[in-house]
Amino acid sequence: MTVKGIAFTTDEIEAFDKILDELFWESKAQSVLLSDISGHLISVVGESTVNTLPLSVLAAGNLAATKEMARMIGEPTKFKLLLHEGDTKSVYLSDVGEKLLLLAIFGKNTPIGLVRLATQTAVNKILEVLEVALSTPRAEDFDSNESNDQINQELVDALKNSFDELFK
Repeated sequence: MTVKGIAFTTDEIEAFDKILDELFWESKAQSVLLSDISGHLISVVGESTVNTLPLSVLAAGNLAATKEMARMIGEPTKFKLLLHEGDTKSVYLSDVGEKLLLLAIFGKNTPIGLVRLATQTAVNKILEVLEVALSTPRAEDFDSNESNDQINQELVDALKNSFDELFK
């Protein structure tokens, strides 16, 4: 999974999954998902009846819209969390370091304060994993044209050597 040019390693994805699993159980959520700020889904834990892909995209758009609302009313920073309370289910949406978003779906019998506390703990843990991911050089960080040129040259050299060996 990539986030604005970041490719997460298997270990990082597993760390995200563990954090989401903890949030799922601690908050008594029905579903928890993590995506990048453009809505690309990274991980999901919980109820499978929710179509998480479009939900993730809509959540990303929602965060972007509230960022603009904050700017319009003179808020110096964007809103960090959103709560959409329904009759039977609610959605708690949190910004994670302006790179990711965390969304929890929970029922009407789940205290919002519980979701908020558990989500804040999860956000802090996700930020730790994200910080390591952002500070670790990745293969994608290198000039792909330079890498491709080098690979192409190595292939040409290998083929040339193979043909030279055939015609000796």
